[in-house]
Amino acid sequence: MIRRYTAALFAGAIFIAPVTPAAAQGTVRSISETDKAQGSQAHPQLMAEFGGAYKGPQAAFVERVGKRVAVQSGLSNAQGDFTVTLLDSPVENAFAIPGGYVYVTRQLLALMNSEAELASVLGHEVGHVAARHAAGRQRTSTIGAVLAGVVGTAAGNSTLGRLAGGGARTAAQLVTLKYGRDQEYQADALGVRYIAAANYNPYAAADMLFSLDQSSGIAAQSSGTARTLPGWASTHPNGPDRVARAEQLAKATAKTRPAATQDTAFLRMLDGLPYGDGKQGKQMIRIVTVGPRDTVATLSARMAVPDLKQERFEVLNGLTEDTPVRPGMLVKLVVAR
Repeated sequence: MIRRYTAALFAGAIFIAPVTPAAAQGTVRSISETDKAQGSQAHPQLMAEFGGAYKGPQAAFVERVGKRVAVQSGLSNAQGDFTVTLLDSPVENAFAIPGGYVYVTRQLLALMNSEAELASVLGHEVGHVAARHAAGRQRTSTIGAVLAGVVGTAAGNSTLGRLAGGGARTAAQLVTLKYGRDQEYQADALGVRYIAAANYNPYAAADMLFSLDQSSGIAAQSSGTARTLPGWASTHPNGPDRVARAEQLAKATAKTRPAATQDTAFLRMLDGLPYGDGKQGKQMIRIVTVGPRDTVATLSARMAVPDLKQERFEVLNGLTEDTPVRPGMLVKLVVAR
């Protein structure tokens, strides 16, 4: 994939401690029966709130990657203990609840450009499960407490009001019960360790966080407002500092960043994935091959979006403002269906 960093992201020195063993990080060796029961009770309601499970071919792909990463957590029988679901939701989001239930939305999947990026998001959520972060935030054992603890991967002032039914009270709970900074960093560290152990590119976590931050910026720009929530008040804080930390975590694995190449199999898997909330009509992701006369400008013009066509095209494809496209490469377009 295309590397998407600028020198500004690393202007300050950030020191990351090596990832310590699971026991030292407070992770568990198995999912408790209490957590399993609680997650099982909350799962149906949460599915209903987020549009249910997406039934397209991409769902099996997400489940396979999620379980491959979950095994690296060291939880007993991780393959069978985790339920990984692709949700039919137009919100860029991913979260986990007690009991090994991990979710990612089709809208967030559309933003990704490699299997390793998907693995990084799922690894982060598995890290929250392994560290039992939700248990530390819950005051009761009710379904409402579990749902109020749902935490979105995408930072988003526009996202909060739509989560768990869109009620103002629930949105306020989400902010109040968000994971703390230390918990986010621990889940980041665990996630990077898991994906590296699963032979994924550990630098994909930084790539994904960068894309999320850029996407949040476009959403704010499109609405004509600034980001009304600061980074640490959002559900999953993103920004240059967290991107830089993720880069350092990847370096701590002693693996070098691989050469920039496209994950063509992953991109082709996305072809036909529904996109958006239907307000602009039914839309989907279409994977196209760049022709000899194509440019960022000509390809962006084909995007079925109401505004910021080039900016959305660049973020969707992991490109920077000065990154050209080249004949033969694959790109994602949002088109009418």
